[in-house]
Amino acid sequence: MHICPFFRITIPFVIGIIIGWITLSYTAAILFAISGLIVWILGILCEHKEIYNNRHIKGIALSLLLTASGTAVYNASLPTELAGIKQVSSYQIYKLNKNATPSAIEVNALQIRESLIGIYRKYISNDNVGIISALTLGKKDDLSRDTRQIFSLAGGSHVLAVSGLHVGIIYAIILGLLSFIPHSQIGNITRHSIVILCLWFYAFICGLPASVVRSAFMFSLISGSYILGKSNYSLNSVFVSMFFMLLYNPLYLFDIGFQLSYAAVISILIFYPKLYSILHFQNKIMIWVWGMICVSAAAQIGTLPLTVYYFHQIPVYSILTNFVVVPAAFIIIYVALALLVFSFIPPVAMLIGRLADVITEMLCNGVAGIVNLPYSVISDIHIDFYIVLLMFAIIFTAYYIINSAKIRNFVG
Repeated sequence: MHICPFFRITIPFVIGIIIGWITLSYTAAILFAISGLIVWILGILCEHKEIYNNRHIKGIALSLLLTASGTAVYNASLPTELAGIKQVSSYQIYKLNKNATPSAIEVNALQIRESLIGIYRKYISNDNVGIISALTLGKKDDLSRDTRQIFSLAGGSHVLAVSGLHVGIIYAIILGLLSFIPHSQIGNITRHSIVILCLWFYAFICGLPASVVRSAFMFSLISGSYILGKSNYSLNSVFVSMFFMLLYNPLYLFDIGFQLSYAAVISILIFYPKLYSILHFQNKIMIWVWGMICVSAAAQIGTLPLTVYYFHQIPVYSILTNFVVVPAAFIIIYVALALLVFSFIPPVAMLIGRLADVITEMLCNGVAGIVNLPYSVISDIHIDFYIVLLMFAIIFTAYYIINSAKIRNFVG
């Protein structure tokens, strides 16, 4: 907890939001607030008594107050369209967001995005513009139903929705392009300040969707830690971004994209190091292959309960799919960026556009080939929400047991 303090802040706040979602009442918030104040006063009264751990008492009080805050914030922020509706569904939130009137900033962002997609349409074939637009700029309107279904069955839908993966690739690309800046204190401040500006510009040209905003915020926190010269701990950055995103709009918690995104990132940060340490290779290719397997497996561990619950299917070869879609996404983003940069030189832009076509076609053929493998999908699975909670409890109980000192000593 001491290396991830925002975990202790975020979890009771999330519990409070869930309580508000269930009860849709300020009464629960008031009761938790009163309980928290009573426990806090008790902690003050017991401050000089050695038989009590005052720090734990005040910790309980803070958790109760944060739970009350989560419940109150949820009730206060519920929009008029959803007023009086208990246990708002993900579909209702999706419809609300889809029908919402964009702000002036969002309108400008969407106009710029359309201008960039216009460049794509000029140099890329119509069959591939939809995929590249979705993959790089987050516009999925031009995707065909068949394309969506193939990527979904293969377990590669995440590559068609701009989120943490894409922002992470942009983050890596920008850092690579800025590698010439000296690794001094001033150099680090300059480099990561530019990175933060570029991330938010990317979020802007994508139209400022919640998935990109939260990812840009999270990576900005990571870069901010370098600017401040603090030791970076990514898991704490994840919970910082989650807390402030939910403080801004508690309904994000019930958005499928929000749940899958944070489940994947947290699961990767928790399970990837453990999985990666199982085997060791000297060959660089094998190191990359093993790393890809571990990242994919770690993400699957955290997202499997949600995938089954929402989509009623398990893509059997999703790890294999990631070997196709992740490198392809990395290359396509690079190529798309080059196309935009050189769009004012038509002959060069035409060559880059043709390269984008070839890579996109290879991506689609690879994903289609995986879908056509035997038993590629286990479908028609229906589970209850409480089964999802049970699955998460089993996953993290297993992690706790494996990670405990006694087990480590026994295995060692």
